[in-house]
Amino acid sequence: MSDNNQTAMPPADASARYSRLFYIFTTILFLFRLFLAQYLDLTPDETYYWELARQPDWSYYDHPPMVAWLIALIRLLPGETQLHIRILTIAGTAFAGWVLFAIGRDCLNNARAGFWAAVMLNSTPACQALGFITTPDTPLAIFWSLGIYAFLKALNDKRERWWLVTGLALGCGALSKYNMILFVPGVAITILTFKRYRHLVTTRRYWLMVLLAALGTVPIIYWNIQHDWISFKFQLDTRLAGNTRSLLQNLGEFIGGQLGTIGLTLWPVLWFIAISKAWTSYQRDDEKRFFLAWLTLPALLFFTHTAMKSKIEANWPQIAYLSSMLLAAEWLCEPGKGRRRIYWVLGPSAALALIAVVQALTLALPLPPNADISLRLHGWRQMGAIIKEADRETGNKLLFAGQGATLTTLTGYYGELPSSRIAEIVSTGNFKVWLQDRLLSPGSDMIYVDDNNHSEAMNWAKKFNSHTARSYDIYHAGKKIRTINLTHMQNLKEPMPFHR
Repeated sequence: MSDNNQTAMPPADASARYSRLFYIFTTILFLFRLFLAQYLDLTPDETYYWELARQPDWSYYDHPPMVAWLIALIRLLPGETQLHIRILTIAGTAFAGWVLFAIGRDCLNNARAGFWAAVMLNSTPACQALGFITTPDTPLAIFWSLGIYAFLKALNDKRERWWLVTGLALGCGALSKYNMILFVPGVAITILTFKRYRHLVTTRRYWLMVLLAALGTVPIIYWNIQHDWISFKFQLDTRLAGNTRSLLQNLGEFIGGQLGTIGLTLWPVLWFIAISKAWTSYQRDDEKRFFLAWLTLPALLFFTHTAMKSKIEANWPQIAYLSSMLLAAEWLCEPGKGRRRIYWVLGPSAALALIAVVQALTLALPLPPNADISLRLHGWRQMGAIIKEADRETGNKLLFAGQGATLTTLTGYYGELPSSRIAEIVSTGNFKVWLQDRLLSPGSDMIYVDDNNHSEAMNWAKKFNSHTARSYDIYHAGKKIRTINLTHMQNLKEPMPFHR
């Protein structure tokens, strides 16, 4: 590789200084996230992943298995606390930040850029949430970042070890989230673009990488063969299917979501840097920055194109920004530019992140309930106390059926109910599989749980001889945040299936 345009190797004292700053910064964030993890309730989705972990399988209806496997592993430790679910994410985010720092220091010869890339990652509103809330993005970030580091090391190393690590990262990433497939174009484009690397496709180390990556798909394919490919059908027919909204509505929501989760100035900078480096790094024969740019662009182009016709959740493209953050950090740290660029680019992101954290902790902003996602972090422990009391009153033996997968798993987690005593009533998530052949016997009682949002309780109550209903208003910080309805349905008339 040509070194004509590379950042000079920093003095040892400068590298050590940024190492110290990184570890201080990361330790402070780690401790703060431990506090958030215990203070704020689990989100509905987190309890869903917890339920997946209680019923381990090779894969699941709407997600690959890695997040459930890791939670199941941590649950082997004594206790059943929120930290058992969230420590994975807190540690994983710290690891992803460390990998960004290590890439800057070891691969780009720029410890300062590595430090600011880690700061950039942790300054976004998205990372303030995903830094302690467990989702499949957690293991994806771990293995995606590891894959970046390993592939950059492997390119100019004739030994097999870094190719094996790259393959392991790709395979484990595939077990984490389907988005990992978007890592492959960056690898392929880099190898094929630079003539000196094309021979790699004929080497043993390259095919060992491919083999390890492919092995990561085996559990998912095996599970889907057993279940009529329902996971792939769900991804293609539901998540990526088009909708009836206009192009302007779809694309506007996508761009708004990215600006809100990445930052008003940082998001366009990440796009600009990726596009510009995709060309200039090729001109400079710089395969490392070329790879970082082309790891970002295919993923962002895919999600942007998909967003023109479908709803894209704001977190789906987040992983693609990791490599662009390294390039943006180098640009921010160009000699002679001072810190003005850093303040202007990262300042709005950090401000949004701070507002989001304060709102999550205090609910101080007078946002309408349907616009305040912070409410998802409050009130579930109160609901759990209500569930436990209802369970005691009915002899600790009835089935609790929730309206929707996440309300069902919230009921199970905070109500401390075994998997055998919860059921999802409208057939969503992996309950489609778990409840496929389940019937509730005639004469049975059931407690139906809903959050007063298009309640279907009365539709199901008709199947029973009698029912009684109670409503509970949940408050936090002086605000009513939701209403929980419990409907005790008694004496089922005839066998009732759960699967629709």
